[in-house]
Amino acid sequence: MNKPLIIITSLAIVLGFASALFLLKPQPVQLQAVTWLGEQAKPLPAFELTDHNNKPFNNETIKGKWNLLFFGYTNCPDICPDTLTTLTNMVAQIKDKKVLEQLQLTFISVDPDRDSQEKMKAYVTYFNKDFMSARADIDSVNTLTDATGILHYIVKSTEGDVYEVAHSGSLILIDPQARFAGVFSSPHDSSKIAHDLTSLINS
Repeated sequence: MNKPLIIITSLAIVLGFASALFLLKPQPVQLQAVTWLGEQAKPLPAFELTDHNNKPFNNETIKGKWNLLFFGYTNCPDICPDTLTTLTNMVAQIKDKKVLEQLQLTFISVDPDRDSQEKMKAYVTYFNKDFMSARADIDSVNTLTDATGILHYIVKSTEGDVYEVAHSGSLILIDPQARFAGVFSSPHDSSKIAHDLTSLINS
């Protein structure tokens, strides 16, 4: 074998090994919508809420799944129904059953004085039977909103119980270790959220 042929053959072998190593090496997840905290994911402070089936919703009960949290209230005129509709469309776009099994979407009330468990259950399951909701007194809810950067406040009214609650439309992603792992900021795109959740859960 002549020298040029030896060089070419050796180069081909080296390139072959390099290509194999590249293909075997896990590729970084390409995300489209989420602000991903990665190694900066933060454990949530201790919190205690109750879901609409009257079961505990806390640091321990949410472990083992990816949780997507949305903070709102059932009397919301626009942000909440629009976002829940987007999330319904998002779930419909995820065709991987394993991803859906590892994902839980939970609506948390920032208006617990008016949002009973029964009212919240009827509200969220109207959009999707698998959606969950949770509530607690406002101080307990604030433990979560403060930790995840969700702003909310009551817009005062002169008509007694008739008022609105201004709140963030962001979606908070909690990883299976119950850590604050990412944020989907509004406006939301159902396709991009579906892509990111599928990529993260399968990574």
